[in-house]
Amino acid sequence: MSAASIGKTANPNYRWVILFINFLVCALAYAGLTVWPMAVPNLAATFSITPLQQALGASLFMAGYGVGNFIQSQMVPKTGYRIAGGLGLVFMMIGMFVIPIAPSFEVVLLMRFLQGWGILWLIGVNSSVAWFPLRQRGLASGVIGGGLTLGIGAGGLLGAALMDAAGTWQGAFQIFGFILLGSTALWAVLFREPVKGLYPEDEAKMAAAAPALASGKPINPFKTVAAWLCAFALFFNAWQLIGFNSIVAPYMFAIGYTEVQAGLAILLCGLIGVISTPLGGIISDRLVKKGMDPVKARSYTMAIPGFAVAAVATVLWPFISSASIGLALVWAVLVGWGVPVTNAAIGALPTDVLGDEKAAGKMFGMVILVGIVGGGILAPTVSTAAAEAFGWTAAFMVLAIGALIGVFIGLVLPRFKLKKGAA
Repeated sequence: MSAASIGKTANPNYRWVILFINFLVCALAYAGLTVWPMAVPNLAATFSITPLQQALGASLFMAGYGVGNFIQSQMVPKTGYRIAGGLGLVFMMIGMFVIPIAPSFEVVLLMRFLQGWGILWLIGVNSSVAWFPLRQRGLASGVIGGGLTLGIGAGGLLGAALMDAAGTWQGAFQIFGFILLGSTALWAVLFREPVKGLYPEDEAKMAAAAPALASGKPINPFKTVAAWLCAFALFFNAWQLIGFNSIVAPYMFAIGYTEVQAGLAILLCGLIGVISTPLGGIISDRLVKKGMDPVKARSYTMAIPGFAVAAVATVLWPFISSASIGLALVWAVLVGWGVPVTNAAIGALPTDVLGDEKAAGKMFGMVILVGIVGGGILAPTVSTAAAEAFGWTAAFMVLAIGALIGVFIGLVLPRFKLKKGAA
């Protein structure tokens, strides 16, 4: 990069460009989760697959998401964000364009894994947070999390629209592939690595509080209790969010709603997250400004307006949604409100807990691996199996229990923050 280019992109205002492009690629990549169930009825006819096999499409997508983000967390310290993120986006494009011509469902599942690799949550959050001052890092993390929930919500309606436009599920995937190709090209052109020294006062504060610098020893995030609690918080985040979005369309079809109605419910469920995710970051940022410890601020925001709302709304969903489409759409907003609030907290907690960018990046990779691979793979399969064995109400109860456990994690996590000199 030339000296002039460095001078231009070192402007702190460039953080808004970074935030926008990371938001865009995360939203479009995550839309692949809910485009899938809208195409499943036609895809199932092509490959003669069962409902549990259909759920594997969502599970492998989330597995690629988790594994990819973990590997990216190991790559970033060596290669930087651009190379690690670019590789993920290339894998995503391969998955999108091969799925429509796949000769078997096994190949489709492999491509779904590669497609999930391209969800750059870790890179999107960490590179954005590194561009922002301490007082706005919750907001930055929340905006990227909002992109994920927007993608989930828009994916259902987008999938239905693409199916109508293309006429086949193969054509729908091909059109979506070209949309992703455009966003990938924009990211490649505009992305810049975070610049050191933008906020000297923040670096001084972090240096004073960071356990790694206080003790003189490097932090191993894999040996910290707080890191594992964050991982399980994300596990139950994915458990409720991915589980709900994986079964809500089949559930609505089963009780008589149309594809458009189901897509609209998914859209509203996701769209509210575009508001609640950054709002969760804003709430925790304000608590920090008022003097609350950052870990407490993030954790309590995660527990109360996040997981607690999700647990109650999910429990009541099958009773309210079956009454009318109007009530279903209103309640879909409440179901979608809670868990996205936790995204902002989970994204910002690694830096707050460890106070070191490299250690925080590794911790976030581990959090995503455990949380997304565990919760993201198990939730669609377990909730589908529960629905087949015990009915739809039982399936949603199982998802709500996970959110309730998330409340407990949020309340106890601050007790395990690393103390100065204890690393």
